[in-house]
Amino acid sequence: MANVPNLAAQREEYLAKQLREFKAHSRSDPRGVANMWSVAHVLTDRQIDGLARYFAGQEPQTQPIEGRAEQIAIGKYISTGGAVTRGIPPCSGCHGPDGAGKTMFPRLAGQHVDYLIKQLTVFQTTEQRPGGAVMKSVAHDLSPESIAAVAAYYQSLPNAPAH
Repeated sequence: MANVPNLAAQREEYLAKQLREFKAHSRSDPRGVANMWSVAHVLTDRQIDGLARYFAGQEPQTQPIEGRAEQIAIGKYISTGGAVTRGIPPCSGCHGPDGAGKTMFPRLAGQHVDYLIKQLTVFQTTEQRPGGAVMKSVAHDLSPESIAAVAAYYQSLPNAPAH
């Protein structure tokens, strides 16, 4: 489904944190809460850790490329070099050079374009993700075209397992 995250090979620490945030109602993004609270609110810490470990251990499936070549090239430029003149650091600093994520920073490689656009827009324009202050400051000055390009780039990356 294009508007939900691919959980296969997602960072274990990140998944556990997100499930705990859904359980605690500390996220207010309506779609996420509507889909996840009914499941997460009954999970124990042990179950959350087990689910996070399970999904982190799954192999991602290869997907067709969703973006155009020129869009992916622009997204790669922003993702690996940032847009320094606009105060935007490279995404790879936190999400890794291959988009596989690092500890608490999620895997972006292989996520659907629509999902990534939605997440960047939520960070940019709302207060629905209080734990995402860093992303709010990063996404603040991205244009809609830049957001789409970054999303296309990460969706196109090979679906290599997280390190």
